Amino acid sequence: MKPIKGGNERRKLALISLIDVVFILLIFFLVSVFFSSLPNEERKLFLPTPKNEPGSAQVLIQLIDDESFFYIDPLVTETLVNDITIIDNRGGSLAEKRNVLLRRCTFPMRDERSGLNNLVEKINGLIDHANLHPEEEYFVIIRCPGELPYRKVIELIQLLGRATYKNIQYGCVGGTISDIRGSKKIEKRLVPEEGQMRKNVIIEF
Repeated sequence: MKPIKGGNERRKLALISLIDVVFILLIFFLVSVFFSSLPNEERKLFLPTPKNEPGSAQVLIQLIDDESFFYIDPLVTETLVNDITIIDNRGGSLAEKRNVLLRRCTFPMRDERSGLNNLVEKINGLIDHANLHPEEEYFVIIRCPGELPYRKVIELIQLLGRATYKNIQYGCVGGTISDIRGSKKIEKRLVPEEGQMRKNVIIEF
């Protein structure tokens, strides 16, 4: 009596399909657990959408291309607030603020002298600061244009995940430097934080 091959093949196909389903469910579970751990106002930042949603962060990273990036952190924010104050006091324009913003916050990806990756160095500095201050929480927004490989975002996420106390969270959204160049509003604002007023820069795309 010859064995029926069709039955074995069907069982193999069913097993492969079951493995695929289990793998997809596992990914969904892991993403859901991480997603649900964030505050409500920050969850919307994880999915790229055709419109820009309002949000706040200590660090904003805008990937431009393979050669450059846009980066704002608390140190740059202090300088920007001073620049914006000067422009406002003399009745300057939004175009001036845009120029200052782009000049202060756009960096080459590679340092010409050392050859080091400037973005990696900045993130390492953020991680060092987070490790020294485990009581503080940091939120990073990563904006990536559609034409860049998404692996670049994955590499940044892997770097941020090295924080010892896991006190750095992140959001990934689609977007280009053109959004920032065409900002509708750039202004300074004092925002209450941890019992004191902190200087912030508001950028409306």
